[in-house]
Amino acid sequence: MGVRHRGRELAFQILFQTDQTGDKVNAVIARFQDMKHANAEAAAFAEALAVGAFGDLPAIDAQVSAAADHWKLARLLSVDRALLRLGAFELGMSQGTPTEVILDECIDLAKTYGGEDSASFVNGVLDRLARQLRPSGEAGGLDGAGRPKSNAKPKSTPIPKSTAVPKSKTRAKTPGGKP
Repeated sequence: MGVRHRGRELAFQILFQTDQTGDKVNAVIARFQDMKHANAEAAAFAEALAVGAFGDLPAIDAQVSAAADHWKLARLLSVDRALLRLGAFELGMSQGTPTEVILDECIDLAKTYGGEDSASFVNGVLDRLARQLRPSGEAGGLDGAGRPKSNAKPKSTPIPKSTAVPKSKTRAKTPGGKP
């Protein structure tokens, strides 16, 4: 597991705990045993994400509420809410991280920790948020149709198909045995 993936997982778990307990983020971090045993780089990344998201919670919740059509924030699963907060924060603040990486990581965490429909729900809401927060389609982001952009050039030029009708290799035999 990569350092940044582990950091996002820890940040998600911290945000989930703050949502469940109502405690401040620093109190949760102080007693969170997984942070104490994590790689130092992953722990620092997790803390930066969790503290940043928690610190900007009213604005993030407003963005998530607007993007989650017909869903009240309070009615979402706590797992989904924590992942959407994490993803929204990272989409808004981490311009160096490609959009598809942020979405993929949150979707993977939703598959691991969420309910049956969590991954598709998180994907839909974060995709809408990405279009709002990153409208210029930053490098490695989404194109206008919501597909990941590729800056790669085609490796070769396609060869046009021939319009000639291929000849049959077998000829039909006549009743007399001659073609």
